[in-house]
Amino acid sequence: MKITYAQFAKMIDASALKLDTSFDDFRELVGTCKKYKFGCAFIWPAYSAMLAEALKDTDIEFGTSLAFPSGQEPTEIKVHQARIFTSLGADQVDMVMNIGFLKSGKYDLVHDDIAAVREATKSTSLKVIIEAMLLTDEEITAACKIVADCNADYVKSGTGFSAAPTTLHHIAVMKKTVGNRCKIKAAGGVRTLDQLVKMVAMGVTQFGVGLKSSVAIAEEAIACHDEIEIPEINIEDYL
Repeated sequence: MKITYAQFAKMIDASALKLDTSFDDFRELVGTCKKYKFGCAFIWPAYSAMLAEALKDTDIEFGTSLAFPSGQEPTEIKVHQARIFTSLGADQVDMVMNIGFLKSGKYDLVHDDIAAVREATKSTSLKVIIEAMLLTDEEITAACKIVADCNADYVKSGTGFSAAPTTLHHIAVMKKTVGNRCKIKAAGGVRTLDQLVKMVAMGVTQFGVGLKSSVAIAEEAIACHDEIEIPEINIEDYL
């Protein structure tokens, strides 16, 4: 199977989420997303209103990062943040699961936290970041089941703040668990077109990519002249 550059670009959620993200980074994010026609742009909440304004006359979606990158805020704070984002017209809300709660086996607390944010984001797409690289396979499976049970639109592999990257094994475990109950977004360490197309073959439909890497991957994709090859992959080979 082959996809076009336009199809590829719509899968890219470009982000400027460094700890020292500046107004220059904000302007670069907007300009880069317009140049490469990426699907969505993400930045820290302090810039959200400005990003919404900058993108309002474009086809680029406005993405927001909730409880990012730790997920350790109280549920009430997450819900309040979700309401602010939806009031700004967010197209995408990416929240971080409370990973510490999950690793403590407090699955009911994890569920209730996500469910409360889902209730506050009925009008927009919700992705839940599970930080798969910090979890065992059993924990990834448990997290994915909770995310799907809460009717989130996506389960997302990582924030990009962990040292270890998202792997094909992580994606295989996630896809085997959720099937078609929700979609999958890969983020954290996706830096080449080769990685991306393999993940597409495994069922990933969206990618969170840092600004520098998004440009590098886009240039690789442009060089394929609208014939970006998606390989055939059996996820069982990566479990």
